[in-house]
Amino acid sequence: MRSPGLLSVMVHADYHGSLKGAARVLLLSVAALLALAFVPWLRFEVPVSVNVTLHTTFETVSVIVSALVFSVGWHTFSKQNTSNVALVCSAFLGVAILDFAHLLSYDGMPDFITPSGNGKPISTFMAARVMVALAVLAIALMPWYQRVGRRWQTSLVVCSVVFAVSFSVYAMVEPALIPLFFVPGRGLTPFKIGLEYGVIALNLLAAAGFYRRMRQPQPYPVVQLFTASCLMALSELCFTLYASFEDQYINYGHVLKVMAYIYVYRAMVISMLEAPYRQLELARSELAENEEKYRLLFENSLDAYMLTNVNGEVYAANPAACALFGMTEEQLIRGGRAAVIVEDDPRLAQLLELRRQTGRASGELTMKRADGTRFEAEISSAVFTDGKGRSTTSTFVRDISARKKAESEILELNSNLEQRVRDRTTQIEAVNEDLERFAHAIAHDLRSPLVAIEGFTNLLERSTRDTLDSRQQHYLGRIRAGAMRMSSMIDALLDYAQYSRANLRIESLDLAEVAEKTLASLQRREPSRALRISVQKPLPFEGDKRLMTLVMENLLDICWKQTSDRSGAEISVGSQVDADGETVFFVTNNGFGFDASAASKLFDVFQIINAKNELQTTGISLAQVRLILGRHGWCIWVESRAGGSTTFRITRERPPAPVSISM
Repeated sequence: MRSPGLLSVMVHADYHGSLKGAARVLLLSVAALLALAFVPWLRFEVPVSVNVTLHTTFETVSVIVSALVFSVGWHTFSKQNTSNVALVCSAFLGVAILDFAHLLSYDGMPDFITPSGNGKPISTFMAARVMVALAVLAIALMPWYQRVGRRWQTSLVVCSVVFAVSFSVYAMVEPALIPLFFVPGRGLTPFKIGLEYGVIALNLLAAAGFYRRMRQPQPYPVVQLFTASCLMALSELCFTLYASFEDQYINYGHVLKVMAYIYVYRAMVISMLEAPYRQLELARSELAENEEKYRLLFENSLDAYMLTNVNGEVYAANPAACALFGMTEEQLIRGGRAAVIVEDDPRLAQLLELRRQTGRASGELTMKRADGTRFEAEISSAVFTDGKGRSTTSTFVRDISARKKAESEILELNSNLEQRVRDRTTQIEAVNEDLERFAHAIAHDLRSPLVAIEGFTNLLERSTRDTLDSRQQHYLGRIRAGAMRMSSMIDALLDYAQYSRANLRIESLDLAEVAEKTLASLQRREPSRALRISVQKPLPFEGDKRLMTLVMENLLDICWKQTSDRSGAEISVGSQVDADGETVFFVTNNGFGFDASAASKLFDVFQIINAKNELQTTGISLAQVRLILGRHGWCIWVESRAGGSTTFRITRERPPAPVSISM
């Protein structure tokens, strides 16, 4: 697998291609300079007359390119008002003036103010190089789109022109500048060579700045400016090597300088002239792509869509609209709104008025097809202004006939269901009344033989008291006890039925207060009982006070009986919070317990537990407790073990969460 090169790591992918081209130009330029330095037959001096022509050509091109950079930059600044554009055009206007002064002062040119040659052109040449290097470095370091005003640009241009003209005039009239750069017979001075290396450093810093900016896409041709900076640095290196004004180094340096200026001009043209056209082409491409998207959306929409004006004239209709109304697009355009809308629908005027006031409207209308059939439709319409300044509306239409039919069927089903519920409720109420009458009738019919049994056993006991032995009296007592038990069972059934239908009167109450009153009543009934009672206070509860009192009486009565034979008996009433954050009420005792098989039947009708842990069909108290708590939205659970404690827990109607209760 090929590893990524330095170029792909350091530079954004957008610049890979153009940077490779720039690298080839720079490598060829360096190779040419090395060849001039190390290949003997490439070392030459051009005759003075030819050299003057070459130099004039190079400098003329430089002046023209510099002027073009200024003109392009000045025109672009009027559009963009960016600081870098102002800096470039101002600097190159000054460079054009300095290079022109340099051209006039060159060896072989006619005397201008003072005699030409003998190093006179070097001062203006160096001033131009320093100005270009500083301007390019500033561009590399400053943000490209930093906005400035026209006054700031004018100030830069004035400063550049004043400096260039003043320095050119001074260089021409003051011969004392010449020895700073060139000594006839000896060549370049150390000051001039050092200044050239300083300019090289400025150009290399600018190139590094442009290269660093290539890590991210930039809004200007950064590769061209990078190449120009490198070529200017290479050109300045040539100007440190020449020994005469006619050798190979000075001529090759001028070639590189012209190339660098052309790259700068190319960058300005791309950034200032070509870029807007490229952006326009990109915008056109995006516009065409968006138009294609909207065309596909228009043609493939499942909903009917029409483009109209506020008066109902149709401009366009998609295939779904044509299929919905059974017309072609031409027919819809000719017929307009009147061809598809039922004009006498009162909802039409309301929708049009709403759209006129708010610019948009939605609702339901009755519409018609080409064959005259009508259907219910859902309309969504909005007004906007198109590119021609016309008030245009976009209207979506959806056939909701099937939905309306389904809604009608649902309403009919609901109406039928409500009637069926009322009928069934009436039937249930009638059945409940019949059951209540039946229960009372059965109770009356069952009580009659019980009364007879109890009465005759009393007569039999009184008449045969002296003649019956103890066994016979025992049998007679068991008959009376069975009759009494049967009577209590009938009363319990009637109570159970009453509790299932009793109206609940929900109020705030304290179960702790109810428990204390119940336990006090039990202690008055058996004052000799010694046991420890614990009631947590308060125990707030929302429920029917009469029925919840019955719940506590039944639970505490069971606990009282379970602890009757237990020494150190304990009964506790309280509440705790389970793992789900819900309140759990509990009633617990340490009397005899029972195993799990007994717990499954404990809340059935007529089931209680005796002291021998046996189930007897002699009570209904816990069944009543479950019934009453269920009507309040609560349920009861029991935890017990044979020979151990028993705990009744009252929770919301859900599986109980773990909770720990200690005696």
